[in-house]
Amino acid sequence: MPSVQLWLSIAAVATSLGVLAVMAVAQRRHLRTRPPVAAELPPVSILKPLKGADAGLADNLASFMRLDYPSYEVLFGVRDADDPAVAVARAVAAAHPGVPAHVVVDRREGGLNPKVNNLANLLPIARHDVLLISDSNVRVGPGYLRELAAHLAQPGVGLVSSPIRAGCGSSLGAALEGLQLNTFVMGGVAALHRLFDEPCVVGKSMMLRRATLERIGGFEFLGRFLAEDQVCGQEVARLGERLALAHAPVENVLGPLSVRDFLARHLRWARIRRHVAPAGYAAEALLNPLLLALLGAAWLADLSGLVLVFGTIAAKACLDAWVERTTGAARRGWHYLPLGVVKDLLLAAAWPVPFLGSTVSWRGNRLRITRRSRLVPADGGGAVETGPAAEQPLPA
Repeated sequence: MPSVQLWLSIAAVATSLGVLAVMAVAQRRHLRTRPPVAAELPPVSILKPLKGADAGLADNLASFMRLDYPSYEVLFGVRDADDPAVAVARAVAAAHPGVPAHVVVDRREGGLNPKVNNLANLLPIARHDVLLISDSNVRVGPGYLRELAAHLAQPGVGLVSSPIRAGCGSSLGAALEGLQLNTFVMGGVAALHRLFDEPCVVGKSMMLRRATLERIGGFEFLGRFLAEDQVCGQEVARLGERLALAHAPVENVLGPLSVRDFLARHLRWARIRRHVAPAGYAAEALLNPLLLALLGAAWLADLSGLVLVFGTIAAKACLDAWVERTTGAARRGWHYLPLGVVKDLLLAAAWPVPFLGSTVSWRGNRLRITRRSRLVPADGGGAVETGPAAEQPLPA
């Protein structure tokens, strides 16, 4: 007769898999929902902060120059004139002379978040009232801007973000990253949006009006935080405006990441979640069914524990394959078994780390995270304005 320990272990694993299944269903339904159609399409200023030559940067930027949209401009922001991204942005803009584009080189730092500093330096150059913030490692389709504008035009909507998908990856680290983005991350965002109406904003793709940005304190306020995207969403919600999640995902181009790169990224994001939503982050350990199965097997210390572990691995692989296929990923079916095991073990090992320290390294900066991901210099220093802007116009 099965022991009480076995039933409790099975219940814990089944509950974890059940919650992940709910997230997967929310994700699939969201991706299959027909987006709204805009009655009008206002002109848009696209703000693209750049630093370094990301994987596929030229193609990423070029996808924003081929949008099916009547009127928009693209502003590329760079801190240093010798950054290799400058030459790439110039070449992309020159190849698409029909789209107004500018490169803005500006070293001023109004806060500790380097991405927000870059955006703040672009804002005075932007001509339009609708702003789209988009990271350099994002690639989009021609209808991307139309869908976001259609969502923003809905009554009461103050901010629109996008789900994020990734390819299968050209390295082990990229494969792990892609699987995590296409399942747990996208599923979590979709579930929070559809089931709980909770703000969950990923800043790789984010549209809002200039007036809304000003009402929440602008980039000067957001530059105090590492999770500027989530804080932006929370502040917009506090204004009484709704947050919308687009239905078409944007592609996060990963490049050949190492396993160490994968861990470093998720440790930084884990520290963010730990400070933005401490209870939610603590509960994430319960959404790792392999971890729960291993703990159960150690508790049982018999053959039933091994059966529980292998059954959990198989069930989780099937769930991952089922939901990831919705994103268009074409991973081979058997890959889900080893990738899922490696990914979940690495994330289980990384989970307690944010409770042990609050320092992160981001684009050459050592920063300490405090409540709500607010940043303070790890060495006690501060941000300094380093010089005037130097705008470099490109062919319009």
